[in-house]
Amino acid sequence: MKLARNTLVLAAAVFLAMFACKKQPEQVVKAPEKVFGPVVAGGFYKADPALLRSQIDTYLAQAQVPEIPDRLVAVICPHAGHDFSGPVAAYIYKAIQAQGRKKFVIIAPSHRIGASGGIAVLDADYYQTPLGKAKINRDKVRQLLAQGPWVVADDRFFAQEHSAEVQIPFLQVAAGSGLEIVLIVMPDENMAKQTADALNSVFPEPDWVFIASSDMSHFHPYQEANKLDKATLKLIEKMDIEGLARTRQALCGIAPVLTVLNLVKDMPEAAAKVITYKNSFDTSGKDPERVVGYGAVALTAKTPAPRPESEELQPYGGPLSLEEKRELMRIAKLAVETFVRDNKRPELDTKFERLKINGAAFVTLKKNGELRGCIGHVIAIEPLFLCVRDVACDAAKRDPRFPPVSPEELPKLEYEISVLSPMVPIKSIESIEVGKDGLLMRNGPYQGLLLPQVPTEFGWTREEFLAHTCNKAGMYQDCWTKPDTQILQFRGLVFGENDLK
Repeated sequence: MKLARNTLVLAAAVFLAMFACKKQPEQVVKAPEKVFGPVVAGGFYKADPALLRSQIDTYLAQAQVPEIPDRLVAVICPHAGHDFSGPVAAYIYKAIQAQGRKKFVIIAPSHRIGASGGIAVLDADYYQTPLGKAKINRDKVRQLLAQGPWVVADDRFFAQEHSAEVQIPFLQVAAGSGLEIVLIVMPDENMAKQTADALNSVFPEPDWVFIASSDMSHFHPYQEANKLDKATLKLIEKMDIEGLARTRQALCGIAPVLTVLNLVKDMPEAAAKVITYKNSFDTSGKDPERVVGYGAVALTAKTPAPRPESEELQPYGGPLSLEEKRELMRIAKLAVETFVRDNKRPELDTKFERLKINGAAFVTLKKNGELRGCIGHVIAIEPLFLCVRDVACDAAKRDPRFPPVSPEELPKLEYEISVLSPMVPIKSIESIEVGKDGLLMRNGPYQGLLLPQVPTEFGWTREEFLAHTCNKAGMYQDCWTKPDTQILQFRGLVFGENDLK
């Protein structure tokens, strides 16, 4: 009975694994995209793309930002019309541009809809502005919504709200390609600590920047506004959360500001630095008796040390020696040549004791640079040297996408071996490293697998890798965003003949 069960496991593993190497890019089945906005184009900022980009480029060129040596964790940035607050916002986006940042959580107040005890997250694929579509990271949105019923996906909070949208064109210019965003509206300042805790949980990666969208005092005479706003900025620089909470009228985005202060305050060497301050009379020359204040603040922390490689993602428990790799390559070539010429698997042994430990591997065959066969085991149920022998034989004659390799083709074959780690559930989408990780996607009866080297060969981004793995499993390209889809990652120790010289 045990033998039969192992045979079934092996058969299932082979059936899944034989399709892990792609012969060519396949047509991805697309689900309908949800595109939101624009809401305030032509009002708070220019609707003409050329004029909008030109204005933002001018503001960025004029902003003289001091070097920020530490990691930019969060910022406080104004959200009035670009004609008024744009010259101040540009300081923030010039700092973002200098650090090459690409991923942002925009945390905005609610000017139109009041509510208590929760926050709203925009659940869409893209946010449209005159400069194009900004990609929303729906995996992070899904994780936020899973924090509890106090996080809602309610478009009403975004349908009339300018405070998040006005930041996006600046990001599209400053960050450029690869931009990813998440949008949050906070109608209740009492949710700041809870929201900060959730953000710490959902965004543990150091490459995200949190943007607290907030103007400062409203409609005071010029001198009075300066005095009020400078007192507020001192509280921010001290990270005095309690003191700041008592000055509610000084910040229209008090909830986002308190959230990012709670988020940053306990980080290593956390600091808040005012980059610049101006008000609407400074920027526009209009009405010095009723000004609105604009502050640009950078919140920084020391960059955390890189995390050590997870032991569970070490292929075959760690690196193989050059001699062990050469031995596996010898076995793969001997297996293919014997199986093609004599239609039998060679009887063999190895002097390397480590290769006798159960392992999982793929063998990929190419001819003239094109895929000729690829099959592997994803479950370690036999010694690694025998696994390589068996999958090499199967790649040569049992890959259903190709006719069996002929004896005449043997001198033209190129060999590549991938030794796999165990498969583990992903901790987050951002933990997937293109070129290092392979993926297995499961949902009910559907499952598909792609090896770590596949996205590199086709030049895919992380999201394209996920989409093609969904497609490999026979599902829509956005299956990876669904809460009932299981995503497993694994690492491969990949080497070819040229790597062994």
